[in-house]
Amino acid sequence: MDKIPTVDFSHLSSATPPSQSEWKEAAETVFNALSGIGFVYLTNHGVPDSVIENAFTESKDFFELPTETKMKSLKDISKSFNGYAAPGQESLHKDVPFELRESYDICGNLRYFPDTIRPKFGSAMNALEEASKPLIKSLLRVLAISLKLEDTDFFVERTKALDDLDIPSYTTIRSLYYPPTWNKNISPGTVRCGDHSDYGTLTLLFQDAIGGLEVKAVNGEWVSADPIPKTVLVNTGDLLEFWSGGVFPATHHRVLIPEQELRQKTARQSIVYFVHPDDKVVIQPLSQSSTNQQNYQPVTAKEHAETRLRASYNY
Repeated sequence: MDKIPTVDFSHLSSATPPSQSEWKEAAETVFNALSGIGFVYLTNHGVPDSVIENAFTESKDFFELPTETKMKSLKDISKSFNGYAAPGQESLHKDVPFELRESYDICGNLRYFPDTIRPKFGSAMNALEEASKPLIKSLLRVLAISLKLEDTDFFVERTKALDDLDIPSYTTIRSLYYPPTWNKNISPGTVRCGDHSDYGTLTLLFQDAIGGLEVKAVNGEWVSADPIPKTVLVNTGDLLEFWSGGVFPATHHRVLIPEQELRQKTARQSIVYFVHPDDKVVIQPLSQSSTNQQNYQPVTAKEHAETRLRASYNY
């Protein structure tokens, strides 16, 4: 598979409970996408456009504040992974020492918001987080069905922090801002965000209209993940690869600076919802017969997330 498929999720996001056949059909289509290229566009996903748009608006207002104001919310990883990350503070690949992007992370249960400098930002992000949870739970059930697990709530039951912030988890909603490059001496095609896989179970990506994201296909070629209006882009993470014994590979991806001069003069935004299991959950292949079982040693969700996160601040 060398292109990212699109799946209509309307049967699972409607007010009417899905039938068993609808769950099975969704499981088959999502399985085919995520076991191949590892990414899938979802249409009719159930997250209201107005909630997404408001989150983008409030995020943009935050990132366009003066640098000295944003630095008041700078994250301190000795305390938590919440807060603002300035350009160059984080790098996702050892060969890319400086990434021209900013972010604000709302992570786990030790969260805080820049309420004193941008009060509406936190509430807008919270609203998007809440509106995304039904979709996330449906996807987690779809994954269990696609792997033929007896317990269709297997992944949901190990992601209880979605509904209970007293349960530690590295589930994170992140707003990303890629500033314009037209007045900087940077060549088109320069990496904004280095080649990496995500750390958790699943990732939901809300994109604006500016491109740049590329996905590494099975054949090693980079495929553009161009924004499609009114879709959510979903991809697999490391821990789903571990759980599935490699059936669902954690696909690598990166963000480049677009070639078009017009787009170089425009900031790029995206909002990412990283879905992680609860910290204490031990991840290992679910099938004892997995031929790749020896490649995946048991690890807790917390251990894996902290190892990957701390590495990104050491590069």
